[in-house]
Amino acid sequence: MSYKRVIPRDLFNEASLLKCYGQLYIQLENLGMEDCLQHSDDENLFQIEQDWGGGGLTLQNVVLLIRGEPVQLLRPLNARGPYPLYAITNDEEEISVFNDDGSLDEDMLAFLQTGT
Repeated sequence: MSYKRVIPRDLFNEASLLKCYGQLYIQLENLGMEDCLQHSDDENLFQIEQDWGGGGLTLQNVVLLIRGEPVQLLRPLNARGPYPLYAITNDEEEISVFNDDGSLDEDMLAFLQTGT
């Protein structure tokens, strides 16, 4: 376990994180890019980790690969939006992954298509 969990706060935070990753998979599948989301644990566990800098959550063993490069995905701690997931680029730019309806944000679509 990567951090001390507190109920009910962390139940909601982790459920939201998993919902976002599931939605990302569906959106990638619609684009024919589902292979970009790689699960690297043979035990089929989801390793939820906390980013100690800002307290956000990520899945350590599920990686988004864009043109072979890993992209960090992060859900801010205690975020209230319906799909609060962000992609962090190599130059530390934060890109909102989703619109409120669960569709991919236009900046995220451009990032997926160009990697920039």
